[in-house]
Amino acid sequence: MTKKVVSFVMFLAMSLSIMAQAVQETVVNIGALTIPAVTITLDKDVKVVQDAMKYRLKDAQLRTKSVEGYQAAMEQVFSEISATPINFYAKVEELGRKKNKATVVTICAVPNDLTVDQASINGALRAFLEGFPQYIGRYEARLSMQAEQENLKKAEKNVASAEANVASLEKSINNSQNKISDKQKEIEKLKAKIKDCEDDIIKLQNSIRDDRSKKVDAEKKVEEAKAAAKKVEAEVERYRQMAQ
Repeated sequence: MTKKVVSFVMFLAMSLSIMAQAVQETVVNIGALTIPAVTITLDKDVKVVQDAMKYRLKDAQLRTKSVEGYQAAMEQVFSEISATPINFYAKVEELGRKKNKATVVTICAVPNDLTVDQASINGALRAFLEGFPQYIGRYEARLSMQAEQENLKKAEKNVASAEANVASLEKSINNSQNKISDKQKEIEKLKAKIKDCEDDIIKLQNSIRDDRSKKVDAEKKVEEAKAAAKKVEAEVERYRQMAQ
């Protein structure tokens, strides 16, 4: 934060030093009038200066309209220039070519009351224009601060969005972990059933083995019985023959 404040102050100081140009007197023609005016040449982007002039006059609560390329406040009291109504004109234009371009600001005013001293108005115009570069500096600083505030809002919005995403992901992870836990429990139950089935298979295999052994014993006894029966039949036959 400290670095940003230092940078901001340095930016403001450089803006003011760059714009410290001399105010010069001139005359301008507006309609049929030739009016004393003051002008200043600034090493600033014309769009920035035009916007700064627009807001400068808005800050002075003047209603303006376009008159022959000037921002004109007609028949209004501009207290910094005159206590009585005046026609105030301001023009910001870019002069020169390519790399030699410069922004020129020209202002003038005509009092509605002819008894008002034009010289005092011209002095007030000079003071206004001498202070205008500082206003531009403050205007640029305000724009810079607004941009920083917008960036901060965007950053805070991005952080909030990221936090919401993290919370959503954590919730999804938690749900997935719960599902995994539930599935693990089902798997353990299935494993237990498989173990029971395996135990049943072993019992059946043992039972089959026992049954086979009993079958063999039974078959052996049957053969022995058959042999004994044949032996008895042979004895019976022998006695029958002896009896004849």
